[in-house]
Amino acid sequence: MRASDRLESPTWGTSLLAIVVVANLLLWVLLHPADQPWGRYVGEIVGVEAVLLLSCSLVLATLLPVVERAFDGLDRVARWHRYTAVTGVVIMLVHPTLAGLTAVPDVSQVGLKLGSLAMLGLVLLSIWALAPSLKAARWSRLIRHLASLSHERWLTGHRLTGLFVIAAVVHGAVVDPVLAQSPTLKVTYLLIGTIGVVAYLYRELLARYVVPIYDYVVAEVQRPNDVTIDVFLEPDGPALAFEPGQFIFLAFGGTNGWERHPFTVASAPSQGRLEVSIRALGDYTRDLRENLQPGTPAKIAGPFGAFDFRHGGQQQIWIAGGVGITPFISWIRSLPQDFDRDVTFYYSVNHATEALYLDELTAAAQAHPSLQPHLVDSSVDGYLTADQAIADLADPSRASVYMCGPPAMMTAMADGFQSHGIPRSQIRWEQFSVR
Repeated sequence: MRASDRLESPTWGTSLLAIVVVANLLLWVLLHPADQPWGRYVGEIVGVEAVLLLSCSLVLATLLPVVERAFDGLDRVARWHRYTAVTGVVIMLVHPTLAGLTAVPDVSQVGLKLGSLAMLGLVLLSIWALAPSLKAARWSRLIRHLASLSHERWLTGHRLTGLFVIAAVVHGAVVDPVLAQSPTLKVTYLLIGTIGVVAYLYRELLARYVVPIYDYVVAEVQRPNDVTIDVFLEPDGPALAFEPGQFIFLAFGGTNGWERHPFTVASAPSQGRLEVSIRALGDYTRDLRENLQPGTPAKIAGPFGAFDFRHGGQQQIWIAGGVGITPFISWIRSLPQDFDRDVTFYYSVNHATEALYLDELTAAAQAHPSLQPHLVDSSVDGYLTADQAIADLADPSRASVYMCGPPAMMTAMADGFQSHGIPRSQIRWEQFSVR
């Protein structure tokens, strides 16, 4: 289990998800028809649970505000979307063997083919989705090729998921003999499938008209070092309203433009311009750093995220790694005069030349004495550890921790904080990777 999973405290969204999955399982167990052998019936239950999880994944992909609130942030919605989809596909693989539908008399051949199509398509999409994490294990050339494809191409292929889920829903409705015997199970199954299909159709056909898209223009581009680009955007119409620390999906225009990526807003809500800091890590971001110019049109969707220090306690630890400083800068630029939290802020970079916003950090510390920033140059000081971060705290277990940075660093810090008795409910690490 990853540190991010261990950190995640239950929300009413995850609780509801668990209740629905367990309730559906219990319903099928309680309504087991006497003439259905348990071995095959378990296969039917597995298939229905797979459809339920896949339908839930489609609901989580809608980006509806109520869904984000239920899971306390879009980053957690994205993770649970991935968990439910992958789990659904995995248990779907054992469904044909257990259910033995090919041995059922007069079974619909069209229904069987739809089931095979759904399984094949969902397995391939799952491999594509997991390809970036699989490529390090020296997988096949196909896996490496899938992992290297752009986010936009992956997103386009990912949108086929709903079509394969529809095929799975129709497969079950056509071939499952249990549904023909039990009106309750049939209605429940069709309701589950309908919810998933409606969520998919909403996302593909209606979301673009419901989720507001804001038009912006690149006003200024700064390149403070060899790896980072600061982009300042001005609204070309209504301006985006957001809370400090939130992120957006941003797409720049141009010949190869309109590729959507998540970036945290570094500016304060009161500032007229939006500012994002982008680290050149891949082909897309390197191209931005080299070629993005003022006057380029941009489109913004959002805001998203629930990364907010105001939900934490009196004693806080802030950890920023590299460009992960951006949500903290948004917070700092929005601090009230009567800021009352005691904050120890560690900003870790590979080299001091990569550090951003140092003048602002110094000024903020002077204006708010309870904010204590520390710059950690890993090339000189070594990697920041949880031991260092809590060294000056009398009772670390009472601290609220907020982190943003490279996953490996966040994982190590999270494990360290928990080993020192800081409950996982007091550690917030926002990950807005959607793949």
